[in-house]
Amino acid sequence: MRKIKYYILLICICFLGINKVSAFGIDAQSSVYVNSSVAVKIEAKGLTGRFDVLSSNENVLAGSDSKWIEDSTITVYFTAKSVGTATITVNAVDVTDKEYNDFSGSRSIKINVIKKSTPPSINVNPTYSKNNFLKSLSIEGYELNPAFSKETLEYTVTLTPGTEKINVSASVEDNSAKVKGVGEINVSEGINTIDVVVVAENGNERIYKILASVDEKDPINVKIDNEDYTVVKKKELIQKKDGYNETTVKINNFDIPALYNEVTKITLVGLKDKAGNVKLFSYDSKTDEYATYKEFAFDLMHLYIHENKDSEYEKTIIKINDIDVVAYKIDLDDYYLLYATNTRTGYEGYYMYDIKENSVQRYNTSMLDKVIKEKDKYFSIVLVLSSICFLMMLFLLIEVNRDSKRKNEA
Repeated sequence: MRKIKYYILLICICFLGINKVSAFGIDAQSSVYVNSSVAVKIEAKGLTGRFDVLSSNENVLAGSDSKWIEDSTITVYFTAKSVGTATITVNAVDVTDKEYNDFSGSRSIKINVIKKSTPPSINVNPTYSKNNFLKSLSIEGYELNPAFSKETLEYTVTLTPGTEKINVSASVEDNSAKVKGVGEINVSEGINTIDVVVVAENGNERIYKILASVDEKDPINVKIDNEDYTVVKKKELIQKKDGYNETTVKINNFDIPALYNEVTKITLVGLKDKAGNVKLFSYDSKTDEYATYKEFAFDLMHLYIHENKDSEYEKTIIKINDIDVVAYKIDLDDYYLLYATNTRTGYEGYYMYDIKENSVQRYNTSMLDKVIKEKDKYFSIVLVLSSICFLMMLFLLIEVNRDSKRKNEA
């Protein structure tokens, strides 16, 4: 019987020896109200050291701090100061695991701060009219499609190229109602949304929507990934971007407004889709080629992710922040390679992306080899310990069977 207890004790020690895995995570509510306290839970299992807990926008979420954590889970509180979005990032600064190996890494979570609204209390006279229909709706010199009907709430109209102003007219069915959004309206190239709002005497609203399209003079049409675009010629339609200076580039003999990054030498131009949405694309004047511009911010790292046509790795498509990007497969679960340009430093090369933690770090082959070796080492340890446990259990069963036979013979 003593032997049995001894073997059971050895088995327990084997299983306890396997439990040396470190865990590093962060958790919090995705949305909170202004003026509330935000609890951010940080798990550092098997880790000890200093962790920096940072807010990307102290005006939205205030409370950045450094915390000493010893193999535990702690809660750090932030104050929601204003409406907006901030990313809370926890960086392992001076941290070691249970075996005193250096540990580094970061975890992030995005939190939206919203305003808590309460519906106003309104006492409406029950005799007030609730009629919020239009009697007529028109644009001077143009015809709406479809023809006006008080029950139809959305219309389209195509305007002459170069049109900058239109005159919208409307009359109400009930004289006690009021109408907003009529008169002289400014328009620009592309699709302009015009809302004509009818407010009944009792306060109820009805919105009639007009989508007024202004055709462009001499448009520059391009097709990218089977989608049709036109090159944006007005710089007012191109949003300014950190790290880029305003400039112009020649396309089809037109001076096209553009953005230029002195570090990466990347030129961006605006392209407008059929719905009138303007997106930034990188433009190579030497080849007259366009490419979708997708810049992602990982903590303080800003990457323009693009394709490496000469890559030796197998190409695939993954999603980052719900956007499809080109990535490359490596022999490691939950990790991919991204080929990108750092828009702050100009470095161009591979970055290793953790799809579960949404984090990146600059890639080198020795780093991957080290990770794979560590993975294989732990797998071998688990395999050996499992084999030992199996043999011990088998030996234990044999001993129990022998003891039973001895008692029966006695």
